[in-house]
Amino acid sequence: MPSGHDDPSAASAHLALIAGHCDQAAALAHEMLASAKLGGMLPRQADAFLILARAELHREPPSPELALAQARQAGHLFHLVGDARQESDALALAALLLTRLGRFEEAIENATLAVRLAESLPDGAHTAVAYHHLGLATHARDSDYARRALLRSIALAQQHCGGEAATAQPRLQLLLGELYRLEQCRQSGQPARIDPIAFDMLQALRQILASGTEAPALTPQPGGAQLAALLPLIETGLGSFLASDDTLPAGLAPLQDATRTPTDPIRPESLRGLAAWIFARRALERGQLAQAQACIAELLDVTLPRADQRLVQTAHHLHITLLEQQGRHDEALAAFRRLRADQLLQDRENMASRERTATLRMAWRQQSRALAELRTSSRQFERLSLEDPLTGLANRRQVERVAATLLQRLRDEREQAAPWCLVMIDIDRFKQINDQHSHVIGDEVLRAMARLLRHVLRQHDLAARLAGDEFVLILPDTDENLARQVVERLRGEICRHDWGAIAPGLAVSASLGLAGARAEDSLATLMQRSDLLMYADKARRDRPPLPPSV
Repeated sequence: MPSGHDDPSAASAHLALIAGHCDQAAALAHEMLASAKLGGMLPRQADAFLILARAELHREPPSPELALAQARQAGHLFHLVGDARQESDALALAALLLTRLGRFEEAIENATLAVRLAESLPDGAHTAVAYHHLGLATHARDSDYARRALLRSIALAQQHCGGEAATAQPRLQLLLGELYRLEQCRQSGQPARIDPIAFDMLQALRQILASGTEAPALTPQPGGAQLAALLPLIETGLGSFLASDDTLPAGLAPLQDATRTPTDPIRPESLRGLAAWIFARRALERGQLAQAQACIAELLDVTLPRADQRLVQTAHHLHITLLEQQGRHDEALAAFRRLRADQLLQDRENMASRERTATLRMAWRQQSRALAELRTSSRQFERLSLEDPLTGLANRRQVERVAATLLQRLRDEREQAAPWCLVMIDIDRFKQINDQHSHVIGDEVLRAMARLLRHVLRQHDLAARLAGDEFVLILPDTDENLARQVVERLRGEICRHDWGAIAPGLAVSASLGLAGARAEDSLATLMQRSDLLMYADKARRDRPPLPPSV
C-alpha cells in the first residue's frame, strides 16, 4: 500500500516489499523510524511501523505477534494524527494477523473498525480492502456474513481498483472460505452443500487467468502461476463434496512454479498447505491411508510454524479421522481430547485478547479526547488572545497582525498591491455618558457600537476595539474613495440608531478619521495620520455655529 505522506524513503520501502525484499524494506523503515522519533514526526513514525509490520508479514518464517504489535502501533499513531485512511489500513492489517493467529473476535473488531473508517473516505479502494479482511476474519465465526463481506469487497474492487483483476484475492478467499465451511460441516456430520456462487467465482477466476491482466498494487494479489495452481486444487476440493471422480493433480508438481514467487497472502506455504489438505481429504475418502498420512504430515509441517489456526485445526481433525480409519480408536479419542483442550485454551486466550484490545482501544480514545481537548483549549486561548472581551470585536493584537500582513504586501508588490485603508473611530463625549448614565450604560453603548460596525462592514473587513471608546477599522482591497463611502454609511447608521432605547435621553455620535495605507507606512504612522484626521473631524463638529451676520 503506498504511503499517504509522499515520503521517498517510504516509497522505496514499499517498492522493496513489492519486490519481495523484506529485509531491505525493514531496514529502510527502521531508518525512517529513527529520524522520525528525533524530529517528533508522528505521521512518519506511523508509516515506518506499518512498513515494518508488512515486512514482518512477508518474512520466512513470519512472526505474526511482532507484526501485530507493529500494526497496532501504526494504527495508534495514525489515529492520533487524524489520518483515517492509513488508520483503516493498519486496522485491516491487524485483522489479517489476528485471523492468522486464530484470534477471530479481535480480528472481527479490528476489521469492523477498518470498514467504518474506510466508509467515511471518498476512496472506495480502501473500503474494498477493509471488507476483504472482514470477510477473512468472520469465516471461522459466521460464514454467511463472511460471504457477504467478500462479495462487497469484490463489488468495490470492481468499481474502484481497476477492474476484474483486483477481485482475484477476495474471490479466492471466498472459495477457500467455502472449503473451510464445507470441511466444518463434514467434521460435525452436517450436510455439506456447495454455495452456487462458488461456481461463479471459479468462472471469474478462470477468465482473469485467461486474460493475463495484472492486478493493481493496492493489495497483494496472486500471480498467474499461483492462480494456475490454485484453481485445480480448489476445483478438486469442491469436487470431493460433489462425489466427483475428478483426477487428482499429480502430487505437488503443479505448485513448483508457483512456490518460487513469495506473494502474500497466497504464499508458497499456503499453497502447500492447501494441496496437502485437499490430497489428504481425497486420500481418506478413497481409503488410501498411507498417502493420507503423508499429506497430513505435510499439512502439519506447513501450518504449525505459521500458527494458521484454521488449517491447524483442520489438520488435527484429518489426523483424528485417519486414526479412526486405521482402527486406532484410543489414540483418536486422546487426540480429540487434546484438540478440544487446545480449543478451550484458545477460547480463553481469545477472551483475554479481547479484554486487552478493549483496554488498548479505551486508552487510545482517552488519549484522543485529551488531545482534542488540548486543541480546543488552544484554539479558545488563541481566539481570546485576539478578541476584545466586552464587544467581541478584534483587539489591538489582531489589528497589529493583520496590518503587518497588509503593509508587507504593499512593500512587496508596490504598484500591483491592492489598496487598503484604516479608519479611527472615537465616541464623542464618552466620559460624559459614563458620568451621566453610569458605566453600565457606557458598556452597553460600546457593545451597540460594535454591532453597528459589524452591520455596516463587509465580510473581509476588520473591526476592532483598541481601548476605552476607541475603535479601528481595517478595510482591505479598498481605495480612499470607496472607504469614504463606508465611513459615511457608518456615520449615518450611528445617527439613525435609537440610542434612547439604551437610556432615556441618550444621544451618541462619533468622530471618524480615514487614512489610506502607503508602502512606507508602519502601523504607528498610519494610525497617527488617521488619528489626526479623526480629531479634525471632532473639532469641526464641536465648533460653535457662527453668529448671524449683521
